[in-house]
Amino acid sequence: MDTPANALPSTMRSWIVGKNGPPADALQLVPDVPVPTPQGANALIKVAYVSLNPADLQFMKKIPTLLPFRRRPVPGLDFCGEIVALGPSATATAATHKFEVGSVVCGAIPAGSVAVGVGTLAEYITVPVEILSLKPDDLSDAASSGLGIAGQTAALVMSEANVQPGQRVLINGASGGVGTFLCQIVTARGGVVTAVCSGSNAGLVRKLGAVEQVVDYILNSPVYYHLETEYSDNPFDVIIDCVGNQFLYDMCEPYLKPTGIFLNIVGGATEGVVPWVKGTLWPKFLGGTPRRYKILALMPSGNLQREVVQWVNDGLVQDVPIDSQFAMEDAIKAYEKLETKRAKGKIIVKVAS
Repeated sequence: MDTPANALPSTMRSWIVGKNGPPADALQLVPDVPVPTPQGANALIKVAYVSLNPADLQFMKKIPTLLPFRRRPVPGLDFCGEIVALGPSATATAATHKFEVGSVVCGAIPAGSVAVGVGTLAEYITVPVEILSLKPDDLSDAASSGLGIAGQTAALVMSEANVQPGQRVLINGASGGVGTFLCQIVTARGGVVTAVCSGSNAGLVRKLGAVEQVVDYILNSPVYYHLETEYSDNPFDVIIDCVGNQFLYDMCEPYLKPTGIFLNIVGGATEGVVPWVKGTLWPKFLGGTPRRYKILALMPSGNLQREVVQWVNDGLVQDVPIDSQFAMEDAIKAYEKLETKRAKGKIIVKVAS
């Protein structure tokens, strides 16, 4: 470790999932958890801000807390904070990416850490140095905490979509965490965005780059019928579903080009294997939709995180909208706000006192 042990507190505050269920039932704030020591190629981060994600709620409700390797799991995936110590074999990797003790970094914890109950909603966390990125030069620490899961998912989508200048892209759920990134980066890459969101969020997505049209899914329900009516003469090259609307794909033949692709980052309303089976294995002659379909599953990585940070530094992404910010003590309220699915951008928890 590069920082003497006596320079750090011995205990910290951390939220844990005491039992599976909704936030008010599941979460407990523990005031005296031992501060971890970074081992191997890990860094110890003093967390400043944590950005919440819908996946947090799914882990909270569905992954058993009684598993022997998942006792008292900590929620949270995204973070921004300061490196306060490095593990004994972390120095070389840190130097490669220009990190050192005192660097302000951001990222999202890897899937393996989630499996064993390691999360970010604590005052100190240890994470592999390789997953980190320096925060963007001109972005606040709070906004930088929102670049993790949402930003990396957007990077994964853009890799698969391969949007070319002039192509028309429909983004369902454009005002959410991933959607707000996609509105900006698709526009920056020369694509023309049509956004699906509520009418109350139309101003937000227009500011981010939904320059052709905003479709209010409330006024134009069912959305697939509206899209068929309005866009069958000028169908989309790419449809990105950030919500999980299976009917949007089932009915997309009139409004998605035969050469187009439908990308889903959620899995559909039923979740699980059903959307994948219907989108990839259902025979066309038995009523399957004759359009390419792919479900994307993110594995957080340092390379993706650094790509997203570069987007911000290069001006391709100029805004990380923040819906609201909560104090560490109010994390339950923050998760309850997330449950409403009405956030306009990211919900942030300020961890540092």
